[in-house]
Amino acid sequence: MSSPTCSDCAHYYQHYIRTHRRFVEIHDGHCVAAPRARNRTPDTPACDKFLPRPDRT
Repeated sequence: MSSPTCSDCAHYYQHYIRTHRRFVEIHDGHCVAAPRARNRTPDTPACDKFLPRPDRT
């Protein structure tokens, strides 16, 4: 198994843009783990505040 990335973390929020009446993911997001929000990309290696994202099934 590969090492976790920000996109696997519950603290990571993906950014989207609206184009042609729909929302599309962009290669950007932010982390809300304390003490402040930080800009991150989905493939950034997870930090020490990593919390696995719960299943969305």
